Amino acid sequence: MLKSLDILIGFSGIMLLLSVAVAVLTQFLTGSLEWRARHLVKGIITILNQIDPKMSPFCARQIAKAVLRHPLVARDGRKLGTVIQREELTQILLELAAEIEPGGKALDEYARSTLKRALGASGVANPAEVLEQIHLYGLKLEALHPELSAALRHTMATGTEGASRFVGRIHATFDPTMDRITQRFARRARAVTLSMAVLVAAGLQLDAFSVLRRLSEGHGSNAYAILPADWRLEWNSSKIPGIAFSAMLLSLGAPFWYNAVKDVAGLRPVLARREQAADAGRGLTGNDYIRAGATDRPGPDQP
Repeated sequence: MLKSLDILIGFSGIMLLLSVAVAVLTQFLTGSLEWRARHLVKGIITILNQIDPKMSPFCARQIAKAVLRHPLVARDGRKLGTVIQREELTQILLELAAEIEPGGKALDEYARSTLKRALGASGVANPAEVLEQIHLYGLKLEALHPELSAALRHTMATGTEGASRFVGRIHATFDPTMDRITQRFARRARAVTLSMAVLVAAGLQLDAFSVLRRLSEGHGSNAYAILPADWRLEWNSSKIPGIAFSAMLLSLGAPFWYNAVKDVAGLRPVLARREQAADAGRGLTGNDYIRAGATDRPGPDQP
């Protein structure tokens, strides 16, 4: 039993190591292509279209990118942000329309005038005044209710002083839109993870069945159990099912294999104690096996 458990621990450890490599490759690819930021741009465009259905795609994209370049959400001061809160979006749109955004002007005049018209049609005639009222009410809440979190105070201030069709539409559409955007990104990331898993499995000729066999034969400490000594000479079509199975296992992700290693390794001390207790019940110890020169423990029917 312990030998089988050790094989399973070794196999799970190999999968954990390689699944981390798959995760790193996936993060590198999605980060380099800025997929998360691109999906967020699409989400903000969707929200802007809810505020003003007649807004041109060019203006909507310019405004969305200006929002994600705002110092409040941008990464490293240059790259588009990948996370934004509902109140942050409301504040940044008001700042863009009022021409008081930090870091200099981020919109051309045509896009800014389009945003102003959209806010005016939604009940915000003076964005700068509304923004100032929100800030002042937030300060009052901080003085009167210091126990409230900053996020909650900002939400209350926005809902009280910025009450308008503009804020109402953002509150109504933000969460459903971001949920759909997150799901789309997750599907694409999942497809990339599977592709990277196939690449790693094929590149290493990672035949899961061969790895299990080598581990059972006692070669688990040998790197050859993972990487063939000669990639070209040892390549053959019979490995394809094992490589495909390895790719499927790697696509489960590093967290899955980390938990698997932790759970299986936690069983080993329990099984070891049970076997020791069973041996003690039969009056056998490890020294008995050494004196007898035995390599395997006798079964219950053996003397």
